[in-house]
Amino acid sequence: MIHPGWVPNTISFMRFDPGGIEQEPHQDYTTSDIERFQAEHPGGVLGSMIFALQAGIRIRVFEGCFNARDENKATIVTVPTGFCVLFRGDLIHSGVAYEETNYRIHCYLTYEGVQWIPDIVQSTLGPRSTCKYCGIKMDRGPNFHKHQFYCEQNPKGPDNRLKRKFEGMGGVYKCVVCANVCYRSASSLRVHNMRKHPKE
Repeated sequence: MIHPGWVPNTISFMRFDPGGIEQEPHQDYTTSDIERFQAEHPGGVLGSMIFALQAGIRIRVFEGCFNARDENKATIVTVPTGFCVLFRGDLIHSGVAYEETNYRIHCYLTYEGVQWIPDIVQSTLGPRSTCKYCGIKMDRGPNFHKHQFYCEQNPKGPDNRLKRKFEGMGGVYKCVVCANVCYRSASSLRVHNMRKHPKE
């Protein structure tokens, strides 16, 4: 993926000390730099290079993730001594933690005449969803679905909260652990047990 227009720019010697933590996933260029560059060079892409000065250089990359990271697409790339890895500057990646001092060279790959401030990276978020009722943005997952189900601006939100409050009352299927909890159906009791008593 070598682009013929790339020019090496801002070469940095990097040292990772043992016992440090893994870098936060990030992109090597900010969104504003990428957008400005693409307006000046349509179809072009900024790049980055990491050169391994010793064995054990590893980078966590999120394959195909240029806007939001997806933990399911994370993979570790190992760079042999004396080799380098080239990647798009908007690819989400992170340096891993090391048990021994580790040295590498990092180089930004830009185009002739491109002006920008190096060493300013952009942190990235996981996949996000927007509540269709209140517009809040949250990480996608169970907490988001729970928020949207009970959202104050969801027309059914108050009913959903009330229904959950009185759930487990007035049924024939009793929980053997909780006092005074009984459901109208066996499946509701089963869900209650999975939520409240998963190991019992």
